[in-house]
Amino acid sequence: MMKILLYFEGMKFISKSGIGKALSHQKAALTYEGIEFTLDPGDDFDLAHINTIGPGSLALIRKCRRLGKKVVIHAHSTEEDFRNSFLFSNQLAPLFKKRLIKVYSKADRIITPTSYSKRLIES
Repeated sequence: MMKILLYFEGMKFISKSGIGKALSHQKAALTYEGIEFTLDPGDDFDLAHINTIGPGSLALIRKCRRLGKKVVIHAHSTEEDFRNSFLFSNQLAPLFKKRLIKVYSKADRIITPTSYSKRLIES
Protein backbone atom coordinates (compact mmCIF):
# COMPACT_ATOMS: atom_id res chain seq x y z
CA MET A 1 0.00 0.00 0.00
CA MET A 2 1.16 3.53 -0.75
CA LYS A 3 2.12 6.02 1.98
CA ILE A 4 2.01 9.77 1.31
CA LEU A 5 4.10 12.46 2.96
CA LEU A 6 2.05 15.64 3.45
CA TYR A 7 4.73 18.31 3.69
CA PHE A 8 3.80 21.64 5.25
CA GLU A 9 6.70 23.83 6.28
CA GLY A 10 6.03 26.44 8.99
CA MET A 11 2.65 25.11 10.10
CA LYS A 12 2.56 27.27 13.24
CA PHE A 13 2.65 30.36 11.02
CA ILE A 14 0.06 29.23 8.47
CA SER A 15 -2.26 26.97 10.46
CA LYS A 16 -5.12 29.50 10.46
CA SER A 17 -4.77 30.39 6.77
CA GLY A 18 -6.33 28.73 3.74
CA ILE A 19 -3.21 26.70 3.15
CA GLY A 20 -3.38 25.58 6.77
CA LYS A 21 -6.92 24.35 6.17
CA ALA A 22 -5.63 22.39 3.18
CA LEU A 23 -3.82 20.05 5.56
CA SER A 24 -7.03 19.03 7.33
CA HIS A 25 -8.78 18.53 3.98
CA GLN A 26 -5.93 16.41 2.60
CA LYS A 27 -5.75 14.29 5.76
CA ALA A 28 -9.52 13.73 5.64
CA ALA A 29 -9.42 12.79 1.94
CA LEU A 30 -6.58 10.30 2.41
CA THR A 31 -8.24 8.80 5.49
CA TYR A 32 -11.53 8.46 3.60
CA GLU A 33 -9.74 6.62 0.77
CA GLY A 34 -7.83 4.42 3.21
CA ILE A 35 -4.45 5.78 2.14
CA GLU A 36 -1.75 5.92 4.79
CA PHE A 37 0.03 9.25 5.30
CA THR A 38 2.66 10.89 7.44
CA LEU A 39 3.58 14.47 8.30
CA ASP A 40 7.17 13.54 9.16
CA PRO A 41 9.69 13.75 6.29
CA GLY A 42 11.91 11.39 8.31
CA ASP A 43 9.33 8.59 8.00
CA ASP A 44 9.28 6.12 5.15
CA PHE A 45 6.92 7.23 2.37
CA ASP A 46 6.30 6.53 -1.31
CA LEU A 47 5.25 9.96 -2.58
CA ALA A 48 5.81 13.48 -1.28
CA HIS A 49 2.96 15.99 -1.52
CA ILE A 50 4.62 19.36 -0.95
CA ASN A 51 2.30 22.19 0.05
CA THR A 52 4.71 24.96 1.02
CA ILE A 53 7.90 26.12 -0.63
CA GLY A 54 10.05 27.14 2.29
CA PRO A 55 13.77 26.48 2.54
CA GLY A 56 13.27 22.78 3.28
CA SER A 57 11.21 22.03 0.18
CA LEU A 58 14.14 21.89 -2.27
CA ALA A 59 16.11 19.69 0.13
CA LEU A 60 13.12 17.35 0.37
CA ILE A 61 12.77 17.25 -3.43
CA ARG A 62 16.48 16.38 -3.76
CA LYS A 63 16.03 13.61 -1.16
CA CYS A 64 13.04 12.24 -3.08
CA ARG A 65 14.99 12.26 -6.35
CA ARG A 66 17.90 10.36 -4.71
CA LEU A 67 15.47 7.77 -3.36
CA GLY A 68 13.43 7.50 -6.58
CA LYS A 69 10.26 8.88 -5.00
CA LYS A 70 7.70 10.96 -6.88
CA VAL A 71 6.95 14.57 -5.94
CA VAL A 72 3.61 16.33 -6.22
CA ILE A 73 3.54 20.05 -5.49
CA HIS A 74 0.32 21.74 -4.50
CA ALA A 75 0.74 25.14 -6.13
CA HIS A 76 -1.11 27.28 -3.61
CA SER A 77 0.98 30.36 -4.47
CA THR A 78 1.45 32.53 -7.53
CA GLU A 79 3.32 35.78 -8.01
CA GLU A 80 0.04 37.55 -8.71
CA ASP A 81 -1.46 36.40 -5.41
CA PHE A 82 1.72 37.39 -3.57
CA ARG A 83 1.56 40.97 -4.85
CA ASN A 84 -0.18 43.49 -2.56
CA SER A 85 -0.27 40.94 0.28
CA PHE A 86 1.99 42.83 2.71
CA LEU A 87 4.35 45.81 2.90
CA PHE A 88 7.09 45.49 0.22
CA SER A 89 5.48 42.39 -1.31
CA ASN A 90 5.46 44.02 -4.74
CA GLN A 91 9.20 44.61 -4.54
CA LEU A 92 9.78 41.00 -3.51
CA ALA A 93 7.36 39.53 -6.07
CA PRO A 94 9.94 39.04 -8.87
CA LEU A 95 12.20 37.08 -6.50
CA PHE A 96 9.21 35.09 -5.27
CA LYS A 97 8.30 34.25 -8.87
CA LYS A 98 11.83 32.94 -9.53
CA ARG A 99 11.56 30.75 -6.43
CA LEU A 100 8.17 29.43 -7.54
CA ILE A 101 9.49 28.55 -10.99
CA LYS A 102 12.52 26.81 -9.50
CA VAL A 103 10.48 24.70 -7.10
CA TYR A 104 7.43 24.04 -9.29
CA SER A 105 9.61 22.94 -12.21
CA LYS A 106 11.03 20.09 -10.10
CA ALA A 107 7.66 18.42 -9.51
CA ASP A 108 6.48 15.27 -11.22
CA ARG A 109 2.98 16.74 -11.03
CA ILE A 110 1.51 20.06 -9.97
CA ILE A 111 -1.93 20.45 -8.42
CA THR A 112 -3.57 23.87 -8.42
CA PRO A 113 -6.51 24.91 -6.25
CA THR A 114 -8.27 26.79 -9.08
CA SER A 115 -8.30 26.98 -12.87
CA TYR A 116 -7.18 30.61 -12.47
CA SER A 117 -4.03 29.44 -10.65
CA LYS A 118 -3.49 26.76 -13.28
CA ARG A 119 -3.55 29.34 -16.09
CA LEU A 120 -1.07 31.58 -14.23
CA ILE A 121 1.33 28.74 -13.55
CA GLU A 122 1.12 27.38 -17.10
CA SER A 123 1.97 30.81 -18.47
